[in-house]
Amino acid sequence: MFPMGMNGGSQSVVDTRVLAWCLAREHDPVTALRRYGTMRRPTVNAIVLANRELGPEKIIARAAERSGALPVDEATKMASDYKELTRATVAQVNSPASWTVSGGDADPSTDPAR
Repeated sequence: MFPMGMNGGSQSVVDTRVLAWCLAREHDPVTALRRYGTMRRPTVNAIVLANRELGPEKIIARAAERSGALPVDEATKMASDYKELTRATVAQVNSPASWTVSGGDADPSTDPAR
């Protein structure tokens, strides 16, 4: 992951939780790893591609190109779009089912963006 958006650390935490969940749910480690890849690849790929385009640092880059601050609505839209992509909005952070393995049948994999 490119060092943009300070997202590598947070995504590694999410990856670890999803991987642990998959390994705990599947008897076969190869099946667990395939499930993990299916669950995480779309989101991670989208974040990596966005980071190649500067991620949230795009606001700073565009301001530098203009030799001044961006209009507030433009900067807010860029930041909001990135938060949505990385599933970092308050609603997204609080909405998925639990990743707890021992606590029932909740299946976070039903949310394909996670």
